[in-house]
Amino acid sequence: MGTCNNKTKYFGIVTVTDKGQIAIPIELRKFYDIKKGDKLIITQRKDKKGFNLLKSDLLKNFLDKISQN
Repeated sequence: MGTCNNKTKYFGIVTVTDKGQIAIPIELRKFYDIKKGDKLIITQRKDKKGFNLLKSDLLKNFLDKISQN
């Protein structure tokens, strides 16, 4: 893991398999507490030059909070 700038962490490089799969680096999994069976949501970046991953339980927690109001 390294730092690209003050806000961006670098976790390594992954390779896409012929099945379209990638292995998430262990440092990233530990940092974000990603475990086997976790669901990840993939969204397109605003600049369309990449994507973001979000743990689905975080979205569920957010939706639960806003639905209580």
